[in-house]
Amino acid sequence: MRWALWCALSAMLLTQSATAATYQAKGPIERRYAVEGPWATTTSVSGGPCDREGHVCDIWYPSDLGSNPLKGQADGFRHPVIVFANGTADSVAADKNAYFLRHLASWGFIVIRSRDGGTGQGDTVRDTAHYLLGLSRDPQSVFFDKVDAAKIGLAGHSQGAATATLLFSRNDPLFKTYVPIETPLRAVCVVANCTIDLGALPQVTRGSIFYIGGDLDVVSSLPTNLGYYTPTSNAVDKAMGVIAFGGHTEIEGNPGCKAGELPGLCNIGVYPLLGYPTAWFMWKLQDASDGPAAFAADGELAQATPGWLGVLSNIRRP
Repeated sequence: MRWALWCALSAMLLTQSATAATYQAKGPIERRYAVEGPWATTTSVSGGPCDREGHVCDIWYPSDLGSNPLKGQADGFRHPVIVFANGTADSVAADKNAYFLRHLASWGFIVIRSRDGGTGQGDTVRDTAHYLLGLSRDPQSVFFDKVDAAKIGLAGHSQGAATATLLFSRNDPLFKTYVPIETPLRAVCVVANCTIDLGALPQVTRGSIFYIGGDLDVVSSLPTNLGYYTPTSNAVDKAMGVIAFGGHTEIEGNPGCKAGELPGLCNIGVYPLLGYPTAWFMWKLQDASDGPAAFAADGELAQATPGWLGVLSNIRRP
């Protein structure tokens, strides 16, 4: 089933042409977070299964857990968490999306993802979060007493982005904020069991969400993301932006695209996904004060053309 879905997506992507593009961070807030953060990082793999389907988890985290160089804090800091939900795959390699995920860890987050390539309704995604919370209570774990259980965010790509939006639409109490990247058309999610109930989005009362699409991504274009953003409740902070010349797999850049990438898949690389997603999580999970200036309706992201298109927001400056 997953292979059939990928073949269908590939056929759609091959029907369009793409222009190679370069990307430069434009505003000072984006430039701040597009560079590597002040924490050195470590990567590890769980010692056993971390979800109900028996997958292992990859974890990227600050090497000096408990410290916060941004605040001059040597010890006692509890790190917020970002759970990542993968796109559709029969198997997920240990290094898939690693540049993006390690970048987040360099800004003080503990980043964890199960190697599940069919996140669907989100059961394994929630399992992943609970697995890390279990480690935070284990005196034998490096994460013991180092996790802020009240500050867990969820990012996802493709099917994983739909899973993230689905959990957001259900007012899931586990996650505080969401960044779905390249959320696919609802028709695609019928196959992948990740269809989002548009009628639930106006009823959301908790969390916040930053929708990201790609200008050249036929499964997550401006109209598709607008179709999710528009009905999303104004009771929560919401923003949307589409990467100019962005294809479906920019997030897999390391940091640039692989040679011979298919048109519409990776045109720019991970560069446009380093600054603003990090800024969003820093705002929502580490209380960074520059969040409204970045994401307000008249903020920096809204002025980030030509790199970003179709920016919308209900966020206001204080």
